[in-house]
Amino acid sequence: MKIAIIGQSVFASSVYQLLQQNGHQIVGVFTIPDVNNREDPLASVANSDGVPVFKFKNWRTKGQPIPSVLEKYKSVGAELNVMPYCSQFIPMEVVQYPKHQSIIYHPSLLPKHRGAASINWTIISGDKL
Repeated sequence: MKIAIIGQSVFASSVYQLLQQNGHQIVGVFTIPDVNNREDPLASVANSDGVPVFKFKNWRTKGQPIPSVLEKYKSVGAELNVMPYCSQFIPMEVVQYPKHQSIIYHPSLLPKHRGAASINWTIISGDKL
């Protein structure tokens, strides 16, 4: 299946690798811009595989999708979005666009452990997912 990954972090790069290992074609990776000249781990692994990487600061402005961003997203032809550890507000036009729409996955119980250390607090609290 043709999959677009929208997310960030080592967690998202692990999801990327597992999807590839299971025979899925990653047609595009959408992640956050570099921070202090450091590329996000998801972008690094996708770049090393030659997968198109897009780094958008924002997907929308004033509550509306940014047309140029939406067009770049649509250009990859995804049949499914997988969104592991996505910290950005993604427009519903993107979430619902692919044939199979989106799997939005967060590695903790929401809203209990939302925020920057969601995995850490899930482990510390001993929560079972």
